[in-house]
Amino acid sequence: MKKIVLPALYQDHMMLQREKKLEIAGQAEGITSLRAVLEMEMRMEESEGFLKLCQTACEVREGHFTLTLPALTPGVGRVLSFFADEDPDPVLVIRDILVGDIWLASGQSNMEYFLRYDADWNRVKRAPRNPLIRMYNVPRIAFEGQEETKDLSDSGYWFSEGDPAWATFSAPGYSFAREIAHTQKIPVGIIGCNWGGTPACAWMDEKYLEEEPLHVFMEEYQAETEKFSPQELKEQSLKANAFENDYRHELEWRSVMYGLTWEEQERWVKEHASDPVLPMGPWHHYRPCGLYHTMVETVAPFAIRGFLWYQGESDSGHAQIYHKTMEALIDCFRKTFRDEELPFLFVQLAPFHRWLECDGEGYVEVRLAQERVSKTVKGAYMASIMDLGDRDDIHPKFKMEVGRRLALLARGHVYQESLPCDPPEFKSAQVLGSELIITFTGAGSGLSMKEHGESGFELFLDGEPVEITGMSTDGDDLHLETDVMLEDGRVVLACGMSDYCELRIHNSEGLCIKPFVAVV
Repeated sequence: MKKIVLPALYQDHMMLQREKKLEIAGQAEGITSLRAVLEMEMRMEESEGFLKLCQTACEVREGHFTLTLPALTPGVGRVLSFFADEDPDPVLVIRDILVGDIWLASGQSNMEYFLRYDADWNRVKRAPRNPLIRMYNVPRIAFEGQEETKDLSDSGYWFSEGDPAWATFSAPGYSFAREIAHTQKIPVGIIGCNWGGTPACAWMDEKYLEEEPLHVFMEEYQAETEKFSPQELKEQSLKANAFENDYRHELEWRSVMYGLTWEEQERWVKEHASDPVLPMGPWHHYRPCGLYHTMVETVAPFAIRGFLWYQGESDSGHAQIYHKTMEALIDCFRKTFRDEELPFLFVQLAPFHRWLECDGEGYVEVRLAQERVSKTVKGAYMASIMDLGDRDDIHPKFKMEVGRRLALLARGHVYQESLPCDPPEFKSAQVLGSELIITFTGAGSGLSMKEHGESGFELFLDGEPVEITGMSTDGDDLHLETDVMLEDGRVVLACGMSDYCELRIHNSEGLCIKPFVAVV
């Protein structure tokens, strides 16, 4: 019997990346040569047919083949047929293909964050549908064999808006796709490859963790696994995984993700103090390099347009090396997808104070590391969300806005639109009498300031805090008035350099200023 097996992404309703040569590698049984034909489905009033766009062929060697399709133009209604040897009938047909731009959306829970939890979900699901958007959730598999005990009904297939899996797709990823499909007028696909709570090292190949300083992740992993005997480790791991995958627990966890008050969180922690805890080891989705093999490699290499990344909370304990961690991760992703020029768009961590048993310690250092990466890694661009944080929730609820800001980065840096796409950045400061005037780049047609919320500014004179009595904006400038003569001493201005603050100063595209420290 003749049979071919293709990578997981090749199925009905899929997307193909435009304007890049596409390599399709797979396995074949009972076949010596293979031919692929890409056609466009033609539908008219009383008939339908197909227009051949391109075809390619290859030999099958030891059960393996690689076909190469030429660069394609954007389009809908494509059909990809595979013919074995000289057979007139195809051995496999993939229908309803879109050709456009595909982005991989990865990270931890704030990228994973389901659309149904988003503050704007009710509005989104009532909005007109866009047939140019396709989504794919990579199955969340932590170890070989877990798929046999886990409900994967919302993953592993391509779908459109309105599908049952839509509500559990990445809110930032979907919002990004909607913005790009609308502004660029092309099909857009998002591959969701994310898992809550994961450190960046879980998404990287082992070779990146062999040298200092990233070898610390492997050393810590080894130390944790040695706390149990192999049998104890396996038993506790499988017990905890079964608890995590239990539908009743999943229903309980939804209330946490929708958002709880601090008092409700305290009760939750007490009520769930005896829940099984997953020990670090071969069955843990946080383990170094684990998800790289069980998730990333299942969809790579595959031609895509770039990456979206929202992660860092779980690396706050290693904030001092997070810039090295991100540099390694970006290099790993680009090499895995065989294109070292792929843009990498990422989100700077939001302000945050406490949530369940977590706190925001180390977040300032992580943000500084993220800022550093945006300055030193080519093709890496950062979105600021310092105005979107929630003091008592690690999961800000306005993820559609996060996706919009990532889309602005893409529109400016990738699609070459002329618009303010980067968050306003501190440029200079000067003292005039009792006023401190701060100038920003990236203000667009001017800065604006919302009246409510904490300012997020801290001002020091000779080491002592100074009260800011007034604040206003003028074009690219921010004017701070104080009750002292600032020229009498050294001024240190800190913006957003604490675990939680509310920054309410935006440019003309609604982008919030980035944190900074200035000395005058």
